[in-house]
Amino acid sequence: MRVLLTGDRGIVGRPTRAALERDGHAVVGFDLASGDDIRDLAAVRAAAAGCDTIVHLAGIPGDREEIPDQVMAVNVGGTWNVLLAALSEGVGRVIHASSGKALGMLERDPFYLPVDDAHPGLPARPYGLAKWLSEEMCEAFTRANPVETICLRPVFVVEPEQWREFAALSELGPARGASWHCGVIVDVRDVADAFSLAVTCPSPASGHARLLLCADDVASDRPAAELAAENLPNVPWRDGAPPPADSRAALADCTAAKQLLGWAPRYRWDGRASY
Repeated sequence: MRVLLTGDRGIVGRPTRAALERDGHAVVGFDLASGDDIRDLAAVRAAAAGCDTIVHLAGIPGDREEIPDQVMAVNVGGTWNVLLAALSEGVGRVIHASSGKALGMLERDPFYLPVDDAHPGLPARPYGLAKWLSEEMCEAFTRANPVETICLRPVFVVEPEQWREFAALSELGPARGASWHCGVIVDVRDVADAFSLAVTCPSPASGHARLLLCADDVASDRPAAELAAENLPNVPWRDGAPPPADSRAALADCTAAKQLLGWAPRYRWDGRASY
């Protein structure tokens, strides 16, 4: 497959490019660091010409208080340009890099645990809101056009060197000035694998899918139910009962990603000392 990879020189883009090339795909890069601008529709169309799939990672990676208008313009407007380019150039699938923040993570407590892909998305901060709006736009675009869209929602992305820092910790500390992070992490190499798998996975039932990506265990040596009781005492369990007392299963449910993509995260908190 010939894949247009926007943001190919970024933190997620570099390992994603490596995963795509490992899996036999020809990669066309498009990155601000190479002089490309996701806001330039003509440039995106030119890059998409002859491609089978677009993996769209380009954007401002997080909230920047000094430029909230740019976060919205680049992240939402850039996604719109990618969708238009896919349609005009006959690209059949767009794989969009969304985020767990599209569900309001770190802004407020979840409505239930474990969080899953059906959880309401009610973000208010620019980055999360841009991701949520882009997901909504992808779904609407797919309903109206012959372009499949898959939105991958990685949670807190961990780079390989960070595991060495975590080796000395028994638990991932709380984010400053934010709601509790639910102990969710995912290794960037697992994220890259998910993007590569999404290129060739079966078509989603409706042509559109939104898929959380998270490690299989919580980022703590303590059980998940104990952490939830301490940090989210008023949040109910989705199935009515907490997990077993000794379970450290993640508080984000990635069943949908595992089923559609055939994805299995390799990196876990309980193996951090070996990374």
